[in-house]
Amino acid sequence: MKKSFLFLPVIALGLSACSNTPSEQGTAADVTSVAMPDWQSTSVQSAEMPSSMNQPTYQPQTQTPMQPPVPTQPQYQPQAAPVNVQPVAQPTYQQNTMSASTEAIGNCQVVRDSNNTPVYAQIQKGCYTDSSYTVGKYDTVFLIAYLSGKNVSEIAALNNLTQPYQLRMGQILRLK
Repeated sequence: MKKSFLFLPVIALGLSACSNTPSEQGTAADVTSVAMPDWQSTSVQSAEMPSSMNQPTYQPQTQTPMQPPVPTQPQYQPQAAPVNVQPVAQPTYQQNTMSASTEAIGNCQVVRDSNNTPVYAQIQKGCYTDSSYTVGKYDTVFLIAYLSGKNVSEIAALNNLTQPYQLRMGQILRLK
């Protein structure tokens, strides 16, 4: 950073000293005093660039694979007896998908993955329209809010819930 502060005034000084026309603005010393703060030195130390900066830092190592020696004499290949080839039935592969279970809650179809986590992309938001909800196994306030189209804080306020929202199976929550 200090080098850039020194570099610009030195360039300005050099350009003003090399011009053939006399300057009306003053001498080079005036330009230097205006462009350079008083606390900064006007001398620039020249230093050699470290030799490590002149060489590349990364040189990829390419390895050629070992090639087997090429035989100089042709090798004898015995002719195989003809074999009757019978077609083999190709196995059919089914796409390996995670097992998902679907549960009907009111008007909603709740799709859950193998960990019983709701798959929100496959659930219609706001599909539950009843005024109360009975908590089932693995249900969360977030799922209930998503199904009812409400905000989690609204459901928490209606049911006097505090964070962390701990629900019990069979608990009835008001939604309206």
